[in-house]
Amino acid sequence: MRIFHVSDTHIGYSAFARIDPDTGINQREADFYASFERFVEIALKEQPNLVIHSGDLFDTVRPSNRAISFALRQIKKLSDAGIPFIAISGNHETPRLRETGSVFRILEHLPNCSFVYENGFEKIVMDGVEIICHPHSSEDEFREGMAEASKIEKEHPRVVILHVGIVGLGVFRTDEINELILKPSDMDPRADYIALGHYHKFTEISKNTAYAGSTERLSISEADSEKGFIDLELDSGKKRFVMLPTRPMIDIPALKVDGEDASTVRDRISEELDRREIDDAIVRMVIRGISREAHRSLDLNRIRKSAQKALNFELRIERDEKEQVIKGATSQIGSLEEEFRRYLEQRCPEPEERKKLHSIAMDFFEEK
Repeated sequence: MRIFHVSDTHIGYSAFARIDPDTGINQREADFYASFERFVEIALKEQPNLVIHSGDLFDTVRPSNRAISFALRQIKKLSDAGIPFIAISGNHETPRLRETGSVFRILEHLPNCSFVYENGFEKIVMDGVEIICHPHSSEDEFREGMAEASKIEKEHPRVVILHVGIVGLGVFRTDEINELILKPSDMDPRADYIALGHYHKFTEISKNTAYAGSTERLSISEADSEKGFIDLELDSGKKRFVMLPTRPMIDIPALKVDGEDASTVRDRISEELDRREIDDAIVRMVIRGISREAHRSLDLNRIRKSAQKALNFELRIERDEKEQVIKGATSQIGSLEEEFRRYLEQRCPEPEERKKLHSIAMDFFEEK
């Protein structure tokens, strides 16, 4: 059986106040739509026996009508082509409150498709292969489901789908407040393949266990990682990573400017930008050790002009007494979630703390 393993497509994600000129929607939202559509086009051409999605199909619990409509159209293409599609819910699309309900209810009527989002686990048998699906849930319920699944006698080649972080052999997690964490020893030793989601970089944990990674870059920390999906031959265990074209991200190495005046700092920034292909890219630059006087005199408008070809340019300036984040933003106001995310990026420099605050805020917005 040939399986395409894809994950963390985060349909509906948006960032920055830039509009795609062709569609009139947020440019990053359009990027995420484009990456998933490219995946679907490859699947339609290659005709795998099965597509599995290991969580975070959507970016939020309550995606927009546009995001839902897009996902429905794309998955229907697979359904109409007779390509089975199985997806589990990830932490981004799993509501904290049961009464909120799952967005997957809108999709589960599609033929040849299974969307697993209820607590516990579900076993699906297809073409002589058993697929054990573990959707995201509370830790207690999740571990109860894992325990119950471990009691099932293996009757066919087995694929297990999980949306978790892994610790032990390494640290593969995102430090989100509601993520589930497992050790390699928690995995089903009888599984022929374990399809992992949640960690955004393609990673082989073992011969039969792998993260497909995300299909687009969500964070500047992913600037150096390629995006795509896994093409797996289950019988032989052979797999290959198939890259998808994505928008470039450039994280320029930090510049140390201790004691340099504003003019010198500005020239060094411009030189670094000129050395790189920043057109339509997402770019971050960190300046360290600038004096208060040089910071006050720095011509930020001229610097932003040097980076105007980038989709987004973030200039982070760190001084001895505190860290400030100065971003090349526009005055356009986005959604509440987008504006809060932008606010955190400006006011909360620590990535882990920022993620925790963002998760708490999303819970509050959801309840409202």
